[in-house]
Amino acid sequence: MAPPPRPSAVDNFFARYQNPILIGTFAAQVGHHQYIRHTSPAFEAVSTSIKSPAIPRTLRAGLGWAVVFLGLLTKITLAKKTIRDYSDPVVALASQRKEWRRPVQEGL
Repeated sequence: MAPPPRPSAVDNFFARYQNPILIGTFAAQVGHHQYIRHTSPAFEAVSTSIKSPAIPRTLRAGLGWAVVFLGLLTKITLAKKTIRDYSDPVVALASQRKEWRRPVQEGL
């Protein structure tokens, strides 16, 4: 087997600055929520148009931010795994070794 790939600069960035990235994203989400709350009318007019979605604006924004957080957490997790696999000699050796199977013993 080939040795694990070398971590890229993007992987190093996400692994090193995970807390500021997540805190900054959360602050942006809170700011965006405040913006939506201040710019939305108190009572939205119900339109019968098919073009307007039935999902409220705050819920759509929340679902969008959930996708952003899920993507960030996935990227951070994969970046940390890449760095761990590259820097840990035990994991590197285990990936190069051949796995031996134990014979199945019957009777006991």
